[in-house]
Amino acid sequence: MPITNSLILHAYLALSMGRLASWLRLARAGNCLIIIALASASGYMICGGRDPATLFLVAAAPALVAAGGNAINDYFDREIDAVNKPWRPIPSGAISPRAALFFTMATYAVGIVIGFTLSPILGVAAAVAAAVLYAYSAWIKKGGLSGNLVIAALSAASVAYGSLAAPDPGRGIIPAIYAFLLILGREILKGVEDVVGDARHGVATIAVKRGVETALKTAAALLLGVVAISPLPLLIGYGALYGLLAAVGVDVPVVATLLYVRKDPVQRAWRATRVLKIPLFTGLLAFLLGAPEVALLGP
Repeated sequence: MPITNSLILHAYLALSMGRLASWLRLARAGNCLIIIALASASGYMICGGRDPATLFLVAAAPALVAAGGNAINDYFDREIDAVNKPWRPIPSGAISPRAALFFTMATYAVGIVIGFTLSPILGVAAAVAAAVLYAYSAWIKKGGLSGNLVIAALSAASVAYGSLAAPDPGRGIIPAIYAFLLILGREILKGVEDVVGDARHGVATIAVKRGVETALKTAAALLLGVVAISPLPLLIGYGALYGLLAAVGVDVPVVATLLYVRKDPVQRAWRATRVLKIPLFTGLLAFLLGAPEVALLGP
């Protein structure tokens, strides 16, 4: 009997962990933490924010809204994902479409409430972001480039979100531009990754409308633009640590990824877009750790 109970317990725990893993994949928890939460937290600290409680809340609100946005995106993309990514939680049957909708509403609500606890402006900003993410998944995404621009703008807005809770929000402008270009280049490259399923379902990405080669060139121009402007913060007071992290953690991975994906764009785009998470993370870290001392420590 003890052996039987132990087996039942282990089976239950394994099943529970499997469900948890599916929910984390639905939310794209890694992206929410590494990109969205870190972007907002970095914006807050770069602009002079120092309160730990505010730092936590200003990171949590956009991350929760983003998690809901990822879930609703999977809800609307469930037929496309059945072709492109059948292992995703909804097409694989791990999570039902109705459960994904409930998850979206719940994370949206909590994120917006947290925003209002910080300030009316941040509450409204969280609500607007939630609405735009829903509209993106339901309608805007099929426009291709317009959808890419929306996602890049919202990602850059995560930096601005944190900045608005800090004493000197103007310092968040350059990191926000940096994030916008990186995300836009990555989103266009994701269109190469999904070109087959997108073409079947009328999603007018650059890769579908203009061809894979044009999409690749467009993404490369944006990503190399990031490399070109990466030294600029050194001219306005960012330190050597910023320069080191930007060169090693942003410029090198971007160039290496573009060289890698060019040899077989459709087959290699999936891996390339995952590698591009490295410069997203390291770039934010570079701005955070290399920011002028006055921005981090205040007067």
